[in-house]
Amino acid sequence: MSRYVIAGLAALAALAAIIWGGVAAIGTIDGMIDKAASAARNERDAYWKGEIETSNAQAQAKIAETLKQTMAAQDAARDQIEAANQRADALEKQNASLPDDGTGGIGRDRVRLLNQR
Repeated sequence: MSRYVIAGLAALAALAAIIWGGVAAIGTIDGMIDKAASAARNERDAYWKGEIETSNAQAQAKIAETLKQTMAAQDAARDQIEAANQRADALEKQNASLPDDGTGGIGRDRVRLLNQR
């Protein structure tokens, strides 16, 4: 064999080794990129899960506070309605106790009761 052929084969072998090493390096780099991307996704997901949990807790607290306010308003309204009903009952009793003057109109005492309403 000639020297040139041997030198060419040696150069080809060296080139093949370099290419093989480059392919292996690319595979290693791809693996590192995949790991980094996976870690970044996990960190992002953990961050947003925490943000969502915080937001949900704030929403639940707001709902609870609104419910307390609504219940207090309902209680106050119920008390006002009950007081108005008791007052109306008292006015009706007072009206029933007034004498009927037979004129078919409203007397001064009944007008005073209406003004109290």
